[in-house]
Amino acid sequence: MKIELKLNCRDLTGDLREGFYDLPEGTTANGALEAAFQEAGKTLTESIARSLVFMVNGRSAEGETVLQDGDTLRVLFKILGG
Repeated sequence: MKIELKLNCRDLTGDLREGFYDLPEGTTANGALEAAFQEAGKTLTESIARSLVFMVNGRSAEGETVLQDGDTLRVLFKILGG
């Protein structure tokens, strides 16, 4: 399946490639991000993963959300307040 990855967290993701990725059916949002890190020769650390949130097709999503062909996955900084 083909998904589009958009990154709004360059401070954490560095030079990961935005754009279209061909991924196996059943890939989750976490899996897609891990694939992008692997392609760049980097490791997705737990501290980075905890700092990010996902949106799929403009809607909030969990890391375990299974992506579908044609989805757009946007990765953003988690905003904390109090």
